[in-house]
Amino acid sequence: MDEVIRDDNYCFACGKDNPIGLKLDIDASEDGAKIEGYVIKKEYQGYAGIVHGGILSLILDEIQVYAAGGKGYKTVTAKIEVRFIKPVKTGVPIRAEARVINIKKGAWIETEGEIYQEGILKVKSKALLRAVS
Repeated sequence: MDEVIRDDNYCFACGKDNPIGLKLDIDASEDGAKIEGYVIKKEYQGYAGIVHGGILSLILDEIQVYAAGGKGYKTVTAKIEVRFIKPVKTGVPIRAEARVINIKKGAWIETEGEIYQEGILKVKSKALLRAVS
């Protein structure tokens, strides 16, 4: 990747300056990343009262990048696979978590993540990330 990757705090998922973004508050550490108590608004629904799958995929994408960041890597997503297990309701807090599961030669990083609601696993994913400068 020849482009310079920089953060201008306008990311749709986590950017605090983006007026229409999710403004996710993600805690990242060496052990992984997590979101606690985030409530997804009705504006992000697909069917009535159910969060759109694209928004859930976005949250998992972002939190997995943060998990790699907790280990000191700046990454972009090369591939993500999302499995929707049960519907996620709008207006009800979620917990999301992610972790690095493997670091391969050539700066490839494998991660996994989940979204829970009311203590129940709702969505899970695996991603392949590429470290960038």
